[in-house]
Amino acid sequence: MASQTRRQCLWYMRHLYTFITLLVFIILGNGVFAQIKDTIILYNGQVLIGEVKGAQYGEITIDDVDLKFIHVKQYKIRFLTTYRSFRIETNDKKLLLGMIKPSNKDGQVNILLDSSTVFNAEIISLNTITPFGQNFFQQLNGSFSTGFTYTKSSDIGQLNLSANIFYFTRYFDYQLAVSMNGTLDSSKYSRDREEASFFTAYNFSPTWFAAVNLAYQRNLELDIARRYQQMVGGGNKLMVRKYSQLYAITGLVFNQEKSTSDEFSGLLLEVPILLKFNFFKRSHPDIQISSTQTVFFGLTQKGRIRYSGNTSFSWQLIRDFYLTVNPYTNFDNQSSENSDFDFGVSVSVSYKF
Repeated sequence: MASQTRRQCLWYMRHLYTFITLLVFIILGNGVFAQIKDTIILYNGQVLIGEVKGAQYGEITIDDVDLKFIHVKQYKIRFLTTYRSFRIETNDKKLLLGMIKPSNKDGQVNILLDSSTVFNAEIISLNTITPFGQNFFQQLNGSFSTGFTYTKSSDIGQLNLSANIFYFTRYFDYQLAVSMNGTLDSSKYSRDREEASFFTAYNFSPTWFAAVNLAYQRNLELDIARRYQQMVGGGNKLMVRKYSQLYAITGLVFNQEKSTSDEFSGLLLEVPILLKFNFFKRSHPDIQISSTQTVFFGLTQKGRIRYSGNTSFSWQLIRDFYLTVNPYTNFDNQSSENSDFDFGVSVSVSYKF
């Protein structure tokens, strides 16, 4: 009888030990392997849990664990918390580095700065939110567009392709922009207008930044077969508002041009004055306007003045797809004897990511 009681005690002890070991493993496993997620709670009660990818133009993008990528309008957010550091620019031109934590007031957050101080702000006052220290591809965003174009050079309709890709780090902003307009007839394809540029900005204060731009251009209407352009300079964020931004950039431009008659210009120097304006309205209807206007004053060629204007109007169709109307103009008072002015407008469908 005593032997049987001993065996039963040993059996219970072994199973109790196994249970305790399993419980400890589960607790430690959850503590070690569980990933803390960012959280967004909307005023309607919807909860989004995942990884905040950033914010721009009045929207915060989150990679939700169930619904994947979602763009949330900032004015709809009641609660927001993150567990990674971000570069945050506010509407009153403050530049903050830190994590976003919830406030005890709806629609507000406490930003835990790297200096261990806390900054309180309204969610709608956060102009841009940029993560840093992530995988390269996780920090990319931009758009691809294709559609129909009318240009002065061809006087007929054309197809166009364009792309804009943005990448942000702690202090640097990068933008790659490409656009192509061409005409295809029964005999050949004509490359009427092409542009490609790589822009880099270093933010050394909340409002001032240094800038470098590398560009390639082709415009048959202005007799430009090829232009290589390099710009160094700086700019200022003249206006940063809830729904709009205005930047100004100037510096020195180095050009090398080849005309359609195979004439080379040599090195040309110019002074640019560039204004860039963005407007966005995320409430229905969702509208975005972006405009870049640049005047170039020639130094090597006295009296030469060039102008380049590009404006984009976008209306949201469904989720990430937009109808975009893009008028542009180009002027060069020393381009050719045939024409010194070119214009066009494209209508396209854009996918934004």
